[in-house]
Parts: sequence; structure tokens; C-alpha cells
Amino acid sequence: MDSIITTVLASLRSLDLDDPIHQCGASVVELLVARPDDLIRLAHDKLHTYPFKDVPICWRRLYTDASISKAILIMELHSQARRPNVDDFHDLQTDIVRLLDMTIIMTGAPRRRDIIEEIISALQSSGDNSECVEERPSKPQRVNDAFSTDTLPLPKIHQPISKCFRLSMSDFQAHLPTATPIITRYALEHWPALDERPWKRPSYLLKKTFGGRRLVPVEIGRSYTDEGWGQSIITFKEFLEHYLLAKPDKVGYLAQHDLFSQVPSLRNDICIPDYCYTNPPKPAKGTPLAKQDIAQLEEPLLNAWFGPAGTISPLHTDPYHNILCQVVGKKYVRLYSPYKTDKLYPRGIEEGGVDMSNTSQIDITAMEDPNGDRSLHVKFPLFREAEYFDCILDEGECLYIPVGWWHYVRSLSVSFSVSFWWN
Repeated sequence: MDSIITTVLASLRSLDLDDPIHQCGASVVELLVARPDDLIRLAHDKLHTYPFKDVPICWRRLYTDASISKAILIMELHSQARRPNVDDFHDLQTDIVRLLDMTIIMTGAPRRRDIIEEIISALQSSGDNSECVEERPSKPQRVNDAFSTDTLPLPKIHQPISKCFRLSMSDFQAHLPTATPIITRYALEHWPALDERPWKRPSYLLKKTFGGRRLVPVEIGRSYTDEGWGQSIITFKEFLEHYLLAKPDKVGYLAQHDLFSQVPSLRNDICIPDYCYTNPPKPAKGTPLAKQDIAQLEEPLLNAWFGPAGTISPLHTDPYHNILCQVVGKKYVRLYSPYKTDKLYPRGIEEGGVDMSNTSQIDITAMEDPNGDRSLHVKFPLFREAEYFDCILDEGECLYIPVGWWHYVRSLSVSFSVSFWWN
């Protein structure tokens, strides 16, 4: 690990002149290597002074570099130890991964993603080297290497979304002006995630997340529109064991998380669909998004959606075209045209000034429950008039969701999906 320590320290001591971290002040930057804990506390306070989107990048940079500096200090102390035992080394690995992952989640780690990945890779490589620590005999651990195949009752499909077995890039481009959803089967056959590096094996996912040490943000509760819904940052192993391999009281959902920039080795198991490099239409005139100035994406945005049966994404709309790819399990998806918006009762500006106008007030699960609250039908009388398309999205299929279309998604089994937003 000596080489990575030397390389990273050199980076911390020779900051680019245009690095925003200098806006924190020269006296602060000078303490990066000597007093990282103090700088982490300072930057932490600044991060919580602003809404996340308004945090000056200099404080995000300071939190990032101070955390990296602390990680290197821990590694230096370990390398100076004469003969650390395996438990000490595993604790060191866990502490550093937690420190650096928290940095990624809290700040995005601007300018330092590559360095963080190099540090974590070096730690993992060192852990695989039996000469780096004094081994202690341990009992073999059994890992349940399969997710439950139990499936919730399959809902009746009322207005099926069109399916095709294979759709060429030119045929997909020709479909785009129709501004309607379509499902493609066999589009993911070449993805290692479905075959030789299967995401349906917990042991494989644990290996890719450094023995499950990587931290992930998990939504706790059925839906983000429910009372009592919350979020927690836990290790990937805790997420697997508590929410996917057991039967907890509450649902845990790793939702809309950029897992693939955090864990690049998982990114290598999938490919951006060619469809994301076509020229899609802008939001149609007369629809809610038509008047909005939506930034042009340089590259597709990737997000992971991983959880047990019963997770829900409430009825909502997104400002980008979406290819939703199903890697593990099944999902029920319902789609409404943006022209039906007036019958879907969008929310507005809610407490704290949060704009929730992209999310419907309609709880489809409750509305469809024959034993549910009948007053909801009185409260939202136009909803029953809104026509929709629906489907069960199976492993290996991808669903095109046009920009601005309202969609409700419910997992019917343990499910791992990847969304690709593009415009």
C-alpha cells in the first residue's frame, strides 16, 4: 500500500490552481494533511448550512480531500505496524471504506472519484494478499446464494404495452415519434449481469461490494409519499441480510442511486443500450414539461433500483426519456400519457418549499384495493377516466418510457433494475 499512500499524498500537496478548494482559504488548505479531522468537522458544518444543490463546491471539495487525507493517515499507521493481525486489518478496511463512501454519498467526491476508487482497490488487493496480515483460523461462513423466488400475485394486465423480440436502433428511432412506450425482449442478452456475472447471486454482489462493506442509501418504507418514510445509510451487506434475505417489518429499497459510479466493477457487468444514442423528441406541446428548460445530458444517467417484493415507486413523471432494464425478478409497470395529467392530480409545492409537482396525489395501490378507503374515489373522481398502459416487466426485458409519461412501478419479487435517462 506504500505506493498508493505516496501517490495520494502528492496529490493532496499539489492542488491545481483552479481547484475550487482554494476558496476555503489558504490557511484551511494548508492543514489538509496535518489536521484532517478538524477540516472534516468544518466542512460537515458547511454542508449542512445549505440545501444540497446550493452547497458551494469548495466545501464539498474540502470534505472530500480531508476524508481522503484521514484515510491515508490510517493506512500509514497500519503500514508502520510490525505484524497486524487479520481482525485489525479487516477493521481498517471497513473504517476506510465507510469514510470514503460517506464522502461519495454526501458530496459526490468532486475531482476525486478516481483516487477514491484506487484507494479502495488497493485495500481490497491487500486483503487478498495473505502475507499482509497474520491470519487467524476462522470458521467458514455460509452465504445463502440465492434470493427468494417468491412472487406476489400477478396483477391483471388491462392495456398491454407493445412487445417486440428484437428492435434495431433504426427501428427504435422510427418508433420514437409515436411517443408511446414499447418493450424489447432479448435486448440484454449480452449483459454479463444476467449470465456469467449474475446479479441474482448474493455472493457475487457481496464480492463486488468489498465483502458488503460499501455504504448505500436505503429508503425505508413502502413509498416516499407515505408518512413514516425515511432514509438510512447502511452497508450493502446489512441491506442484503436485513431487507432481501430476511423478512423485515418494513421494506428497504436501494432506489435511484448511482451505484455504478460508486462501484465501477458493477458498471462493467452492463452496457448502455444503443437506444440511448438515438435522437428522441422533446416533450410534446401542451404537456407539463413542454414549458420547462431541461438541460441537455452529455451522457445517459444510470441509476440502480434494488429491493424485495413490494417496493413501490409512486405515480410520477421524469424530465428525460428512460430505458428501464430488468436484470433480476419482475415488476409491474403502469403508464399514463402526459396528456392525462389533469386526471392524475399532481402535487404542488409542499412543506419546506419542495416542488412535488412531478408526483401524483394518487396512491394506486390504495385505489386498487377492493377493501381500501372508498373516499379516495370521491376525492379523485377523474382518475378512473384516465386511460393507461401496463405490463409485467420480466428479466432480460427493457421498457422505453417516453419523456413526461407518468409511471407507477411495483416489484413483484426480489428485483434489480437499471434505468438509463437520456435526452
